[in-house]
Amino acid sequence: MAQSGAKVAALARRMAGRKKGEATQLQIEVSTEEEWEKLLQKEGLVVIDVYSGWCGPCVGMLGNLKKLKLEIGGELLHMATAKADEIETLTRFRNKSEPTWMFVAGGQMVNLMFGANAPRLCRMILDELAKETAVLNGEGERMTIPFNELTPEEKIRKEEEERRRLEAQAAEEEATAAKLNALRLLSLARRDVDPLHLVLLPPHVVTAGPETGAWLELTTALTEAGALILEEHQVELEPETASAALELGAEGSEARREWSIALQSGPCVALLLGTLLETTEQGVTLAELLRELIGPPIPLEAPPESLSHKYRDGDHIPGLWAPSEPEKRTSAVALLFPELQEADGGAAPVEVAVALFEAERQQEILSGLQGVAEKILAVALRQVGGHEETVLLGAENAEGRLM
Repeated sequence: MAQSGAKVAALARRMAGRKKGEATQLQIEVSTEEEWEKLLQKEGLVVIDVYSGWCGPCVGMLGNLKKLKLEIGGELLHMATAKADEIETLTRFRNKSEPTWMFVAGGQMVNLMFGANAPRLCRMILDELAKETAVLNGEGERMTIPFNELTPEEKIRKEEEERRRLEAQAAEEEATAAKLNALRLLSLARRDVDPLHLVLLPPHVVTAGPETGAWLELTTALTEAGALILEEHQVELEPETASAALELGAEGSEARREWSIALQSGPCVALLLGTLLETTEQGVTLAELLRELIGPPIPLEAPPESLSHKYRDGDHIPGLWAPSEPEKRTSAVALLFPELQEADGGAAPVEVAVALFEAERQQEILSGLQGVAEKILAVALRQVGGHEETVLLGAENAEGRLM
C-alpha cells in the first residue's frame, strides 16, 4: 500500500510538472533587447503581451490564449510576453497597467490592441493569422506599422485624452476665474461693505431647507440675475445684539418683540451677495432686485408676491430679511461677517455717540465713565437757554456699546 501510494504521488508530480511546462511554453518570455530581436525573427504571427515590470503580464487571458492555440495548432501562431522596461522599441508602453497586445509579422508590427476584451482579442488573432498565412502563401501583401509610429487606435486614444485634458483645463480656468472674481469682490468688501448686500434667512426658512420655499426662490432668482453668493454661513444670534443690528419694526413694537424671539429660536443663514456688474442681467441693480424680490422687512407692509410676505411666519416674521438702508446694511454685515473687517486688521464700522447733560452733573457722569475714559473723544460746554450743558462725544461700535 505504501509503494502504491508513492507511485501515485510520483505520477501526480510528473503530471503537474508536465502541465507547468506546457503553460510555460505557451508564451515565450522576453525581457532584453537580444531576446526581443530573436522574437522578431520568428515566422508567422507573434502575439505579444507587452507589460511593465511593476504590474506584470495579463494572466487573466492565459486560458483564452491556450484554448485558441490548441484549437488552431500549427507553427504559424506564437504567443509571447515582453517586459517593456529594458526594450527600447517598447519605451512608450512603460509604466502603464492597461493590457497591451502587439501583433508582429515579418519582424514588423501589423496591429495593436488595448484592454482585456477576450472575444475581440481572439477575433483579431484569427484575422491577423489569416492575413499572414495569405502573405506567406503569396496571396496577399503585409501591411506594417513602424514600431515608432502610433497605430490608428493609439491616435484616437491620444486625441480623446487631449480633448479631456483641454476640457479639464477649461473647467479649472473657469473655476479659478470665478474664485478670483469672488475674491475681488471680497477685497472690495474689506475696504467698503456698501457695494455688497446681505440677506438673512430666519430659522423657520432654514428649517424648511434650501430646496424649497423662500430659500430656493431666492437662489434661483440670484442665479438667473447673474448675482454671486460670495459667502454663506449659519449663525446663531444673541437676541439683544441682533435685534439692534437686524432692525425690524419700531422699538418696543410687537413686531420687534416677535422678531427678537424668532432670532433665538434656532440658527439663521446669512448670505453675502455681490455682482461683477453695476446691474444684473435684467438691467437692474442688485439692491433694486432685492427690494423687488424680498420687499420691506415687515411682512404685512410687503406686496403679497414678495418673499417677505409670501413665506412669512405669522404677521411679523418675514420669509427673508434684507437691510433697507446702507447704514443698516453696514451694521448687519459687521455683525454677521466680522471677518471682512478682521481680514485687513480693521475694526467694525464705528459710529459716533453724543450725550447731552446739564453742566452741573459733569463730574458725576464723568466719574462713572472712568473705566472707558480712553473712548471719550471730546467734552465741551455749550449755552442752551441761559444755562450750560455738557456735550460728551464718544465712539460707539456696531453692537451699541460705548468704545
